[in-house]
Amino acid sequence: MPRATHPLLTLLLLLALATGSQASGAGLLSRFRGNTTASSGMFPDSGSVPQLELTGRILTYRGNTFTDTYGTTANIYLVYGFTGLKSATYNYGGPDRPLVIEIAAMTTPDAAAGIFHHHTVKVLQNQAEDVAVGTEGALDTPRGGRTLYFYKSNLFVKIIYSGKTPIPDLLPVAQAVNQRIGGSGGQKPQGFNYIDIPGVDLKTVSVTPGNCFQIQELPPAVWASAPGGGSTASDLFIITRGSRREAARVARDYSAYVRLVGQNYDEYRVGKQTFWRGVDPQQGRVVFTSYRSVMIIAARPDGFDKGEELIKAVMRKIDAVDGVK
Repeated sequence: MPRATHPLLTLLLLLALATGSQASGAGLLSRFRGNTTASSGMFPDSGSVPQLELTGRILTYRGNTFTDTYGTTANIYLVYGFTGLKSATYNYGGPDRPLVIEIAAMTTPDAAAGIFHHHTVKVLQNQAEDVAVGTEGALDTPRGGRTLYFYKSNLFVKIIYSGKTPIPDLLPVAQAVNQRIGGSGGQKPQGFNYIDIPGVDLKTVSVTPGNCFQIQELPPAVWASAPGGGSTASDLFIITRGSRREAARVARDYSAYVRLVGQNYDEYRVGKQTFWRGVDPQQGRVVFTSYRSVMIIAARPDGFDKGEELIKAVMRKIDAVDGVK
């Protein structure tokens, strides 16, 4: 079982909330026009799923209307990257069996994966039941199966049943939404494949809310607790970029940050591979490198050598996943 509250993830959320809650969903829209937006056509018609009946108009939330309606819940969406949400209310087998479908458009597929894993890892503590819909789907069995979550491309979907028992099967509704969204099931962020190494607690794998370490130069990262680093505080971060050059640029930017504000900074080589290490004033001991199109950071290992070993394991995993000999 993962820890109920990981100190780093809590810190990232608090820092992101402090800045992200001031963001406007409308302001974000202009930056991410290429992504899929939630549309009314993605919601099932009455009767398209047996006993499902649309009871009102489809509502749209963004900017202030979203934050005013959803309150503190809105902040979590905003820090992961949010552009707009549509919601519709149905009866699912009668007027005393209400069901709500919410489709949120996030800024990127990684952001959609991030908000999904926030719910499954942090909220449901890995107790959810996996369901085959979208890229990944989960049913909140600890709460009786009243909410089903899934994401596909940059869309995050919640289906919430609040009526009387017996609780209906929500999967047919999710499948209907998934079909209307269209396209293939999609793939998880590549970092999820790269981080699957010995020494990593896979139950904690998630996406950082906002920029990694809340440093502007570091994009969001796939993150997990890494006890293989010799400490219960050890973490591993994987930032995938579009090219080798871009990954190297991000690593150099972070090395400049550690050199400027950190301690015990060092740059060294192992064979042809460049590594950096030092003590980040916020994160503690860090070892990092860029490898192919990926930046890898081991934070708070029990010694720089432990961090380097974790990173080398990720490098081998990247080669295996990408078919590099």
